Amino acid sequence: MTQFQILYPHTENEWRPLTIGFRYAPHEGQQYLWSSYKEAEAARQCLLRQSPDAELRITLAGGNIGDLDWQTREKLRFADGAYQPTPWHDEPWYQARHEEHFCHISAAQPGKIAFTENAAKGQADRQLVMSPGRYLHRFFSEYLDNNAIEEWCARLSVLLQEHALKITQDADEIEEVYVGGPSSCMAHEASVFTSRCHPTRVYAGPDTALAYIGPRKDALARSVVWPARKIYTSIYGDVSRLRLLLENAGYTKGSLNGARIRRIEYGDSFVVPYIDEGDNLRDDGKYLVIGEGDISSDNTNGVADAPTCCDHCDRETDDRDTVHFADGSTEEWCYDCSGDHSTYCDYNNCRYSDDESFVTVYNNRGANTVLEENAEDYGAVYLDDREEWWAKSSCRQCAATGQWFHAEDLTEYEGEWLSEDHVPEPFDDDDEALANAHILTWHQFQEEMAAIHAEVALWEAAGARAQAERLRRERAEAAQLRIDTLRQNIQPLADDAPPSPRGDPLAAIATTAPVPVHAYAGA
Repeated sequence: MTQFQILYPHTENEWRPLTIGFRYAPHEGQQYLWSSYKEAEAARQCLLRQSPDAELRITLAGGNIGDLDWQTREKLRFADGAYQPTPWHDEPWYQARHEEHFCHISAAQPGKIAFTENAAKGQADRQLVMSPGRYLHRFFSEYLDNNAIEEWCARLSVLLQEHALKITQDADEIEEVYVGGPSSCMAHEASVFTSRCHPTRVYAGPDTALAYIGPRKDALARSVVWPARKIYTSIYGDVSRLRLLLENAGYTKGSLNGARIRRIEYGDSFVVPYIDEGDNLRDDGKYLVIGEGDISSDNTNGVADAPTCCDHCDRETDDRDTVHFADGSTEEWCYDCSGDHSTYCDYNNCRYSDDESFVTVYNNRGANTVLEENAEDYGAVYLDDREEWWAKSSCRQCAATGQWFHAEDLTEYEGEWLSEDHVPEPFDDDDEALANAHILTWHQFQEEMAAIHAEVALWEAAGARAQAERLRRERAEAAQLRIDTLRQNIQPLADDAPPSPRGDPLAAIATTAPVPVHAYAGA
């Protein structure tokens, strides 16, 4: 009967079975054999509560891990920590298929997962490595929509600590994050604004700060925060990951009303950015207080209370946007006109009139809108299979065809990335003789086509020779016909004429230039 035991390292190279009393077995009749893996795992968990850092491994009594069937082998790898479970490991929709896949975080390729594709691969102890988003789309799209899949991918990223949460009150760092990070009305160089400095520098305390992930010059996401009250505001960029990191740090979404920002004068007004989660400000002489006054906080030019007339509707307004045109000209529009009749181009970082043509360029973090004429300059490629524009950084070319595909739609095979139509059949994976089968197949196809073209060329040459022979015969027959006609027309004349000293007159005629038949008609 199969029995299981719990092993503990006795020396660096030797593992010995333990009893339920955490003694080397056998010991005073204490249990150290269990009739099922489930019972042995329960006992292992009991021992870990006594000694959380202990290295404990379940195996067959008197055997090695290699003696187990592949499903039990995979369970043991989860039990002894060789496999790190994914964030969705305990979800019911995944658990229903866990013992098919044994999905876990890949140790070989950071940021990806590994799983057992089928029973044959399980027996061979081969796991397929894949991006988490592609795996969830492929097997669980009936349970998860795109937003849910993005959320699980974000949880995995946070679990792997791929990005650290950074919070700063340094004005230079805040400006760099805004200029180089996710797009918004404030994500421009300082020279774009009317204010004498970048308007977001006012967030450098005393109450507000900027939270972000990624490099300061190329941030992946950002949010203005109030650290003392653990409040975060609108998130730009990779929303899922930054939100998880902030919430794990104890932050909740809220308003900045009541928070103090830096007081920077500009003529008779102040330097003020567009504030997402806050009302107009009050000047207390030392700071500007959000939500307590009548100093405007919804301008995008970097200066409060700067009225102007809208070039689109001619109404006077304190709120305006610079709207661009493809010919290089610009106009100042009110927010209503800008919001209703313009589109933000993420390539040029400007709003453009809706009279221009735009395309949506997708990437693994979201999507961007750019002028159609700038799509390729933006680094985008058009994917025929998806009928969408995608950032080239999210795509690859199929090694068999050279056609562009989304990276998640290609499969790595023998060091090459292939589209679904060019991946060899599964039984080819284990046959070393068929490595790069798609290339061999393509070469065979080319050779077969070359043979067909050569055979066609031979038939065409034979046809040309037959046609030439037919034309030669027709000419010869026409010449013979002329001779026969001449014989018929000249013979009566020859009978009356004296004999020719040169012999047969027709023979002489036959050797001279052909005489048109019509010359003798009616003679």
